[in-house]
Amino acid sequence: MVLMISVLTINLLTTAITTKIIHYKIDINPYKFTAITMVALVFILVPAYRYMGSKIEVTIARILLSGTHSLGKTIGLLFSFTLVFGILFLIYLYHWFNINVFQYFESL
Repeated sequence: MVLMISVLTINLLTTAITTKIIHYKIDINPYKFTAITMVALVFILVPAYRYMGSKIEVTIARILLSGTHSLGKTIGLLFSFTLVFGILFLIYLYHWFNINVFQYFESL
């Protein structure tokens, strides 16, 4: 569970970083821009992934453990996992399809 949530969270963060870098399109040859951007992404994302990976895994593990302490081992773990996974689901839904669930419920 920790690994799954960590991978989804890191992917979300690295995608945000990549999107920010790619939007800085300057007036140079597209082939040169692509090569320069790919090299820049590697130099930015590799250290960022190393740093974020361990921090996110520890944070997610603490969140899941706090759920087990609050509601019992099985129920708490499942509740914490469902809550974190649900939040990530809503973020990905908005990021990939521009669907805001909160606006949908507001219109009802």
